[in-house]
Amino acid sequence: MAKKRLRPGRVVLAMGMIVGMGFVLDSARRDLFKPNSKLVVSGNFKSGSAQYVEGPTESRQELGNELQTATAFTGVQNLGYSELSIPSSRLSAGALTIVDEHHPAGEVSMSGMVSLNDVKNENYTLMSTEIMLDQDAAEAWNKLMEDYTKATDLTDFIVYGTNNTYTGDGSLCPQAFPESAMGNCVDVALNGYGSVISYDGADTEGWVLQNCAKYGFIVRYPQGKEAKTSHEYCPWHLRYVGNVHAAVMAEKGLCLEEYLDFLKSYSFDNAFTYNLNGVNYEIYSVASQGDSTPVRVPVSGDYTISGNNSDRYIITAVKH
Repeated sequence: MAKKRLRPGRVVLAMGMIVGMGFVLDSARRDLFKPNSKLVVSGNFKSGSAQYVEGPTESRQELGNELQTATAFTGVQNLGYSELSIPSSRLSAGALTIVDEHHPAGEVSMSGMVSLNDVKNENYTLMSTEIMLDQDAAEAWNKLMEDYTKATDLTDFIVYGTNNTYTGDGSLCPQAFPESAMGNCVDVALNGYGSVISYDGADTEGWVLQNCAKYGFIVRYPQGKEAKTSHEYCPWHLRYVGNVHAAVMAEKGLCLEEYLDFLKSYSFDNAFTYNLNGVNYEIYSVASQGDSTPVRVPVSGDYTISGNNSDRYIITAVKH
């Protein structure tokens, strides 16, 4: 039988293949177990005392007035929450922000507003085609007016103004409110017999005041709350704050100032819980820490953050 000779070339080739496979496997191992460079973690997650800071991501949650869904958070998901760092500029933004002569409005973006003339339904009219309104508020207002017409057979409401209400000679709205600049307020009047008349919240048209909370609106300066709001009763000036906040305020008989005081006693560890239409909400506040404030939010993205334009942030989260 002939002997087989070991060829040096084949040995070198085999050794090269073995070394190459080793590099591939080592690279795969490193990719699989390398640490997440976007996350700084400290604390005991099992005890709920963890503190975690979100690093840069390509898609960061943009704070807004209404619930948004995002999943681009890099926070550890053991507890279902991540941590955002909120700049102080956001203290004057959001659905629950107090804006008056003592608390000026922050920078207002028109990107979330729509022309009410472009989206309105046939159940009300406009004083001007130039009226702009927050998109979510506009959708809610359309639904409110649609149901008002169904309940009363009337279409007599006029949107007199929103973010820029005329208050000059002959105006039915004698005062412009600084908060209107945010684009979530509606000033209304009524079509009378051949003329426009002021809205006093009475008679059949009172249906709107009685039911506006179901659509996320409040009477910003309600009757009997003058000592808290520092303003007389204004039935014609409505403000959109979102369904859950309007519902809680209506149930508890609170004006916006009282509601914000009420929420001060609720923290992340002791949130106020509320069920609205089968959805469970957690509402809690966080005291501002100056230039940057850490705030815990659900990694699901089902939350909103609003400043109170003074000293706190209000977080509203859907509890899954």
